[in-house]
Amino acid sequence: MNKKRILVISSKPPFPVQNGAAIRTMQMLRMLSVFYDIDLIYTYTGQDSRAGLDKLCKNIYAFRTSVLGMVSRGILGLFISKPLQCSYFYSSKVNGYVKNNMHKYHLAFCNNIRTAQYVIDIPCYKIIDYVDAISMNYWGAIKNANLFWKYINKIEYKRLACYEKRVLMAFDKHIIISSVDKNFIKSGAAENSKEIFVIGNSVPFDEELITQNEESNLVFVGSMCYAPNIVAVKTFVKSIFPLVLNRIPNAKFYIVGSRPVKSICDLASENIIVTGFVDDPKDYLRKATVVVVPMYSGAGVQNKILEAMSIGCCVVTTKIGSEGLECISDGQELFIRSEYNEMADTIVDLIDDKQQRERVGKAAKKYINNFLTFNIIFDRFKSILLTYTVSTQKLNKKL
Repeated sequence: MNKKRILVISSKPPFPVQNGAAIRTMQMLRMLSVFYDIDLIYTYTGQDSRAGLDKLCKNIYAFRTSVLGMVSRGILGLFISKPLQCSYFYSSKVNGYVKNNMHKYHLAFCNNIRTAQYVIDIPCYKIIDYVDAISMNYWGAIKNANLFWKYINKIEYKRLACYEKRVLMAFDKHIIISSVDKNFIKSGAAENSKEIFVIGNSVPFDEELITQNEESNLVFVGSMCYAPNIVAVKTFVKSIFPLVLNRIPNAKFYIVGSRPVKSICDLASENIIVTGFVDDPKDYLRKATVVVVPMYSGAGVQNKILEAMSIGCCVVTTKIGSEGLECISDGQELFIRSEYNEMADTIVDLIDDKQQRERVGKAAKKYINNFLTFNIIFDRFKSILLTYTVSTQKLNKKL
């Protein structure tokens, strides 16, 4: 089969897979590679690791950039109208390559709103994966920020809201991670605006099911330089965890994630363990009594929840944390508790009830198997995006 050529534009290296953005990009590359010869282009700081990409991409074009240069462009971005993060991640080298070579490709695939700028005005077939409604993220961040960042977040929210709608008109096809994010972008858009199709993140499925323990370990997993995660952890430590400790003094809270900022490191105590980067976060999920995901800002589906559910962890989250999880039931596959007292009460009850944790863990694993395995996500992807057909036999052989 002669494959069409596609240019995938990423704002960051998709490998190593250390965060939700990389998980999403690698999933898209895996699915696109079934039908297209992929040329991948991105910028990087530090070391460029391509392991895991060679099997998916025909050519890789990686351009080194400096953190200082990115910060400078972000600051200068205050004085132009596009979103600050588009300025921050902009690369003249990427722009030059795209402008000079786009005619060689059948289509362009942008892995988020930051990379849309390279092709938004080029007359070519283009697909955008919004991933999240980033404007919704900044809208939620406004209330939790200090005076300076409240001002910056307001600017960025307004710019992103306008830019997301401009992209909605300029691109040919649009995908996003959840219906909540889709509805946020579509609100206020023109009636004749194009459809946004929901494609979730797949989760690796195996037969592992954690053994519920008799300890009192609470675990949060996530990048600890990401603002919504910082807000989640600090809120939990200040307003929820003390209520748990009043009833279970030996409870421990593990904050598992790379690059913890100083305010997170300062939380460390006898009952609060800040791990920093770990090779495999699942090592901590396996010994979790309850996985807590107390999100009070942010957008998109929380991969940390899906990964925990995939091995049968018992998860307690908030309404924001559960957004985007279609067909999920409170108290069945996880617990949704936004009020501080209610979350603390539920956590304590679960620590004391091993059978309840086992029931929810099994239901969580079944949910992943029913809705979020790779083959299920892939079937939705091909039904939405393919412009030509491939036999089921060839698809199965490729996968």
